[in-house]
Amino acid sequence: MKTLVKYEMKKILQNKTFIGALIVSLFVLAGILFIGFHYSQLQGKAGEGLELYHQVVEKGTGEFSDRKVRAILADYMDRYQKSDVDNRTFDLFSWEIADTFFPNDKSVYTKMNDAMEQGEKTTIDQIDLKTIKEIGFTQFQTPLKIGSFVTWRDLFQVTSQIFILTSIIVILICSLVFSSDTSRNMHQLLLSTKFGRNQLTIAKIIAATLISTFVFLFIQMISLGAFYVYNSGFTGWDTSIQTNFSLKLFHFPAEINQLQVFCLAMALHFISLLSIIAITLYVSSITRSPFSSLAMGLGLFLLPKAFTQLIKRGIVYKLLNLFPINNFRIEDFLTLMSTKQEFILQSFGQNIVVTITVLLVLKIMLNGLIYLRMKQYQIT
Repeated sequence: MKTLVKYEMKKILQNKTFIGALIVSLFVLAGILFIGFHYSQLQGKAGEGLELYHQVVEKGTGEFSDRKVRAILADYMDRYQKSDVDNRTFDLFSWEIADTFFPNDKSVYTKMNDAMEQGEKTTIDQIDLKTIKEIGFTQFQTPLKIGSFVTWRDLFQVTSQIFILTSIIVILICSLVFSSDTSRNMHQLLLSTKFGRNQLTIAKIIAATLISTFVFLFIQMISLGAFYVYNSGFTGWDTSIQTNFSLKLFHFPAEINQLQVFCLAMALHFISLLSIIAITLYVSSITRSPFSSLAMGLGLFLLPKAFTQLIKRGIVYKLLNLFPINNFRIEDFLTLMSTKQEFILQSFGQNIVVTITVLLVLKIMLNGLIYLRMKQYQIT
């Protein structure tokens, strides 16, 4: 079996279509990382925005309270009024917090600008800030923690985009496995060999899964390396997801930090990828050309997204949200799985378990169908 798996892996790796797609994918990956991190909203002239961000975060990290928010915004207003528009570095960390806590009925920025024109200064005591309770942040036994969140928002966005790229690569890999043999009329010959009835089919499934897993892990390692450089480490990992003001998940019901969210997303993406592998392998086993297999695989991957645009409510809509294309974005799966209106069960944890279970069952069932089909194909 080990020899058969190595043989099937070698066939995939030496395929010109796979090699070409991998080269193109590396350029696409570089573009995603470059735009997601280097051209993020934090980058200003000569990296001034990123430098200021880390300075503000270092001072603002801590227990999330009205007092902490007031201190962050007091410093923000002071910096804002010390420099003119042309020399002002955009403080995205404080700006997003201000966007949440500043009153809606009047412009604080207009008030500060008017005061600056008259040579005066607006202080935090003159602003009627909203409170944490008024906004409705979820409360737990231990206080929420505030810290670096903008960089993690960028990581979440990059990770979501990378999942689409990885899925396309995996669909291409798996579309070659069975259909390439069929297109060259090799099936009858291969299935008539000593191990063709069962072991060869299993070897193909294992080979495709191993290569796809390697691609997934390789891309994620590159992404995390780029994030480590961009974020100057992994600071902010223990920030509560409710205090990621970019995502606006203030009412999220689970006590969870950004690292835990990332790990959950990785687990969900990987399980989703396993189901995508199984679906595409099954399609490859019933089609006669790699192109047809690729087209059908991509269609099945994207189709549930189109259906959710037509069906907005009901059990069918909730079932469609189980498909990877509808919950690959990290903020989407957090939102969808935390409400019964969008997902099957009421609890976020239960919905995560249900989703992973369904995807794993789908993979096992389709792998079984592939095995039975190939075995029957040889007999007939």
